[in-house]
Amino acid sequence: MNESSNFGQGNARPTFLTVLCILTFIGSGLGVLFGLLGLVATSAISSLGLGMLTVQGSMIVQIAGLASAGLCLFGAIQMWGLKSQGFMLYLIGCVLGILGPIINIFTFASYASSLGLEGPAADAIKAAATTGVVVAIVFNGAFVLMYNANRKALVK
Repeated sequence: MNESSNFGQGNARPTFLTVLCILTFIGSGLGVLFGLLGLVATSAISSLGLGMLTVQGSMIVQIAGLASAGLCLFGAIQMWGLKSQGFMLYLIGCVLGILGPIINIFTFASYASSLGLEGPAADAIKAAATTGVVVAIVFNGAFVLMYNANRKALVK
């Protein structure tokens, strides 16, 4: 039995593309949910008056993360329907998903200095932020490569 789905144009979605889309639906759906929760938490923190530069930086990271998850989710929905523009939307979302953690490095560094942290504590915060960048690059890069391998199944 063939696990591919047939669509009106007679094109079949490869099983690998189906699996990638489902994983993206789960991951990006959670990303949208946590992005919204992060915006609410950032707003709550800003009401406490804890370091406006840090709060603004965190708000930018939350918005970038939410936009990234939304674009990746919408791109995966498009690719589920075998539309090639979904790959470009997904790619833009992945780039935003990498820029957010890069901004986080500077946000965490300013937060550490506003708390007066120096030495090992500040280094640990910077290492955690750098790890976020590496993880974002690895996961986003891997998924972009896997989606790219399925681009021939996508129609204009």
